[in-house]
Amino acid sequence: MPFFDHDGLRLHFSERGDPAGPPFVMVHGLLWSSRMLRRIAEHLPAHRVLLLDLRGHGLSDRPTDPGRYRWSSLGGDVVALLDHLQLDSAVVGGLSLGANVTLAVAREHPERVAAMVPEMPVLDRAAGFARPVFGALANTFETAGPALGPLTRKVGTVPVPGSVPELAALRDVLAGDPRAGAALLRGLLDDELLLADLDPATLTMPTLVIAHRGDPLHVLDDARDLVDRLPDARLDVRFSIMDYRVRADLLARVLTGFLAEVGDWR
Repeated sequence: MPFFDHDGLRLHFSERGDPAGPPFVMVHGLLWSSRMLRRIAEHLPAHRVLLLDLRGHGLSDRPTDPGRYRWSSLGGDVVALLDHLQLDSAVVGGLSLGANVTLAVAREHPERVAAMVPEMPVLDRAAGFARPVFGALANTFETAGPALGPLTRKVGTVPVPGSVPELAALRDVLAGDPRAGAALLRGLLDDELLLADLDPATLTMPTLVIAHRGDPLHVLDDARDLVDRLPDARLDVRFSIMDYRVRADLLARVLTGFLAEVGDWR
């Protein structure tokens, strides 16, 4: 099982597809693990798909200091993976938290990002909904943490079928350390990622923004604002979050078309 060390932490990743193919880093959602992306990764056999567990998630280390969770720190985990694999650049994409981490990587290290695929970014328009919800969740983790800790550790030992990676990803969520979850949420609440933080003069890489309707956290107009701000961005709108989760082959078709436009970025 591959791990590497970065920033005093042990981080986990896995690979799918062609080891000689163009690299594509895919980043999971908040509190989930990279296993949630395994099914779509398996639909991209011509690419070297890299699935990273960010700090605080999956099989990676889970620090309990909120100061360890900043957008630049999470983005740094992605850059450290590229360094570990001796890759100059990669396409970077992700879902929800992973979308914002993608933007953070591009903001801090645009030369390492050949193209971006942020799906369901959480930006300015979502703040009024996200802050109270995530604050309440952090309070719950902090209050119930001592009681939940032994239970979550037991959940982590429950076997699940390897043929259903979504179940393994759900187990990773339920097995998470509540103290680390609270620290993660507090850290991100203290370090907003705003549209104004994204400089269109440097974020010139091809970008595919994926969004859906009727979600107060992943606001469609946030995605539209992002596309309007970036010089080489296009928008793919789905009816709901489940469209591409249920039909990974449809998402793979969209991604394959976009990646073909980007070309071989190795």
